[in-house]
Amino acid sequence: MLANVNKMSLFGKKRTKNYVRLREPAVKGSNKIKVETGLDLVRGDRLALLPTSYFHDTRDDVFIDSYNNETGEVILNSTLNFYHWGAELSTAGAYNGVDMRGEVLLLSRNIKIVGEDVDGWGCQIVTSDATEIDSTGQIHMRYGQTIIDSVEVHNCSQTDTYKSAIRFEGAT
Repeated sequence: MLANVNKMSLFGKKRTKNYVRLREPAVKGSNKIKVETGLDLVRGDRLALLPTSYFHDTRDDVFIDSYNNETGEVILNSTLNFYHWGAELSTAGAYNGVDMRGEVLLLSRNIKIVGEDVDGWGCQIVTSDATEIDSTGQIHMRYGQTIIDSVEVHNCSQTDTYKSAIRFEGAT
């Protein structure tokens, strides 16, 4: 039996940080948030502000209009739909090591895999293993391998199905 590895590797540019904490409360209706200084945030970057309440669906998805590298102030291209709690210093000392400040995730990457929206189908990245027999009767095992780092996947997968954007089928 012969083995063959089929490998796909995509490595995007690393960013200074993929997530940070809010340095002050982000108020519903505002188009400003404050995060730490010295980040490589740029106009057009997409951010997610995660919930800081008991309601799991109070996430804001926004785009950066500008970022002040010295003050940490971020101007957004739209207003916030929800309140997100923040503070200058971590709350870990008061809550057994848990920092309760709102998380801000950087969703943008310089490599983007974007699916075309045709009848609700986006795209899928599928990695699988296969066994093949050639004309001489020799068995070949083909192993799939996917390595993705700092890559944005958008408009892929299918709603209400098991067809995720990135999946492994028949992997041994």
